[in-house]
Amino acid sequence: MEITVERVRHALVVGRLDADGAAVLLAANLPPKRDRTFVVVGASSVDAMRRLDPWVVADLADEVRGDLCVVAPGFGSMGADGTLPPARLLADRLGVEVTAADGDPVGLADGSVFVPGPAAGWVSYRPGGRRTRVGARFPAPWWQDGLPEEAEHLTHVPVGLWLRRPGSEVRPGDPLLRQVPDRDRMYVVLGAPGERPPAGETVAEVLRTLPDEARDRAVLAWYGAAGQAGELARAVADALGTPVRVAHGVPGDSGLVHVDEHGTARWRPFAVESVYRPGGAPPVLDRWVAPPRLPMAEPGSFRLVPGWRVDVVARGLVVRPETVRPDPAVLTALAAETGPTADIVFATDGPVPDGVLPALDRLVPELPADTRAALRILPADEAAAAALTGVEAADHVATAVTLLDGTAPGRDHAVPPVGRVVVTADGRIVPEAPILAVPAPRVVFTAPVAPLPAVPAPTAALDIRDGVLVVAEEVDEEERTFAAVAPEQDEEETEAPEFVATGDDATVHTTLDPVRVVDGFAPAVGPVLDATTVPDEPPRFAPSAAPAEEAVSVDEPVATGFTASAAPGVPDADREAAVVQPVVPGVVAPAVAGHTRDTTRETTVVVVGAGGDEEESHLADLANVAAAVSAGIPSVAAATAVPAVVPVAQPEQAAEPAARPVASVTGLLPGREFARPAGSGGPAAIEVPEHVRSTVAQRRAMRAKLGSRYDIATRAVTRLLSERPGLRFGAGDHAALLAELAVVRVFADDPAGDYDADFYVCLADGLRRLPTARAVVVRGIPAGTDLRPEFVIRLPTPLVAAPVTAPEPVGPAEALIWTTTARRLDGLLDDPPPAEPDDDREPAPKRGVDVVLSGHTRLRVLAVAPTPVRRVLLAEDGAAPEAALTRLLAAAAVREEAVATAATSKWFGALPEAG
Repeated sequence: MEITVERVRHALVVGRLDADGAAVLLAANLPPKRDRTFVVVGASSVDAMRRLDPWVVADLADEVRGDLCVVAPGFGSMGADGTLPPARLLADRLGVEVTAADGDPVGLADGSVFVPGPAAGWVSYRPGGRRTRVGARFPAPWWQDGLPEEAEHLTHVPVGLWLRRPGSEVRPGDPLLRQVPDRDRMYVVLGAPGERPPAGETVAEVLRTLPDEARDRAVLAWYGAAGQAGELARAVADALGTPVRVAHGVPGDSGLVHVDEHGTARWRPFAVESVYRPGGAPPVLDRWVAPPRLPMAEPGSFRLVPGWRVDVVARGLVVRPETVRPDPAVLTALAAETGPTADIVFATDGPVPDGVLPALDRLVPELPADTRAALRILPADEAAAAALTGVEAADHVATAVTLLDGTAPGRDHAVPPVGRVVVTADGRIVPEAPILAVPAPRVVFTAPVAPLPAVPAPTAALDIRDGVLVVAEEVDEEERTFAAVAPEQDEEETEAPEFVATGDDATVHTTLDPVRVVDGFAPAVGPVLDATTVPDEPPRFAPSAAPAEEAVSVDEPVATGFTASAAPGVPDADREAAVVQPVVPGVVAPAVAGHTRDTTRETTVVVVGAGGDEEESHLADLANVAAAVSAGIPSVAAATAVPAVVPVAQPEQAAEPAARPVASVTGLLPGREFARPAGSGGPAAIEVPEHVRSTVAQRRAMRAKLGSRYDIATRAVTRLLSERPGLRFGAGDHAALLAELAVVRVFADDPAGDYDADFYVCLADGLRRLPTARAVVVRGIPAGTDLRPEFVIRLPTPLVAAPVTAPEPVGPAEALIWTTTARRLDGLLDDPPPAEPDDDREPAPKRGVDVVLSGHTRLRVLAVAPTPVRRVLLAEDGAAPEAALTRLLAAAAVREEAVATAATSKWFGALPEAG
């Protein structure tokens, strides 16, 4: 049977359809491309395609539209005898760009194609022989540019990079080699099941080779060695001096999954990603999956029943009353690492209400099947264990936790364990005796006292031994061994706890912790600021006793959309005898602030004398949480470090002013804001020099300020670059290309936004990367605009304009502009979905054909048409006036159907005065 070229959905198949079923299936799964045609070559026709059979080439020339992507083994490779690659010859023959594989392509489930091995991956050839390396994945995700070459310890996989120790065994059938890449984030997978992960310095060295954009948003994923993830992540963050992102699983067929040391996929954690900061601060939960059928009460926390919460942590879930927060040591361990079991920690501060256990019984069956199979319910204390005896999932309840000294719960505050430890069979270091961390006792506060000397306490880690929830002393990576037993420690070498009580006047030294809001709603992960000094985190299981009407004052605004409301307080009769603590608003993420062991700050505590005399202290009014910095919800990258909250005012000292927002990093453009004409509204734009170029520092500051808006914009840019790889040609810094085009997208969505000089510098650079438009465009202007023929105006900042053929009215008066230098936005902006047939509302205007007039563009007024709608006809200064005026008059005739309207569109704004 002869070779045919047949269309299968969006692709072409070269071969014999009855014999090349795999090629047909791959072609049917490929995504549509706007300006590129996929050509899948069947196994029966590979030789004919490589020698460019003239009949096959002629059929391709009749069928293709635009550039080609040929999916065939080695079609982009040079011959063994030095002959040119077939893709290069085909590009010259057809006169189009041809992208082909330098290796053996493998189709993935999402339609993308991956080329494994140390070869160049996908390469593109333009007519004339220009060769461009695309990378191992096609379509190319935004993070593919700039990845390091493969080495003995480093392998390219579809989801990113796979880093192992040198000399590790080859795993050709590993499931990681067929996982679908994430378009928003690049994973650096560490180790493999049954292997020790690479050293922290090796991981840091690989991250240093990445471009700034990719390094900021790379996500570390431990593969089968999660027990060491926390300490290794801290080592990497310390080595880089910047925060790092850590996934609580490895990419699987249905999302992140925890894989144990034997290579078995156990369960899909609710915690998705956390951020580790330098300095040993606890990790910050940044992304999570909601437990089934539970409404969200605050980021990362969900409402089980009124008054009870379900918090997402790395180990699973924490079920607790709203008035209870975990002991810091337990919380740090719960948030640090994901284990092979899905743990539900159940905590209570008294009798359990009637509706709580039935709600827990309803929650457990709703969990995914793999989560139920790995489920373990851990009572936080003996009272919680007694309450759990009647639940339907009682077979999943572990043995109740015992106390360190056998005392009753709630009598003494437990501290992280010290002293004798043992090493379990799987290499975990745990204390010899299990303990329970319980809430601190209430202490009456009456007068300030001097702080006690700071006594450092060891960092604690959570562990389970024989069904018992324990807290173990953390051991440095260098000291961790895989021996069966650990040497005993002398009792004299143990450290004292942080909480000290001496004499009749018991003095408790505590620290206050601020709050921060994280972006749990952002669809894509944002970059992380290089903020290494982050204040402490409030204890998650300490009873909250502050009055409900008080709120915490912070020096940085929180995001719009979160209303600061106080946590439930204690009855009025008990307020005077309550511990003075910062009220944690119900809208604040439960595990976002860092814990720095700073014992120099203190609350004003009370000394109760031996005779029982008390002295009231004067408490300062706590200010409400400030308003939002921007309308969007900021990501963790946009939230900077927050100073500590001091609730007690000093008599002779005035309150310090709130921290001012971080200024633009440029600082080089003073007085460049021009006054907007009356009635234009919105913040003033900022003029930047005409030929300015953005810097790495400016792009980083811009990303941090835009937050989630930048993340959303990069998705559109990634799609555009995959559809039009020609935009990459000539772009030496691909990270800068992505960032600057994302700024153009943000500006096009909201031209009147409040942006700083860094933004406008990146915008000017990004506009230069886009193709130009040669057309008449329209922009709405105020009705009283006074422009006359031969006036020349200069645009100090960019303006968005619509095509003149758009039927939508743009304002009470119009400016028709003939341009040859405006930048096209097609591909960057999405048109609204078509209206439903029975929808009576006006359809939303199309935005994909908009253009942007760059700053410093000079326009000359050619004519003014006063009726029926005042229209000012302009052309770029230097254009042939007769030809331009002819086009403008024809466009004005087309616009006769557009009626005058109020200034409601994004295409409206006053023009500058003539100069």
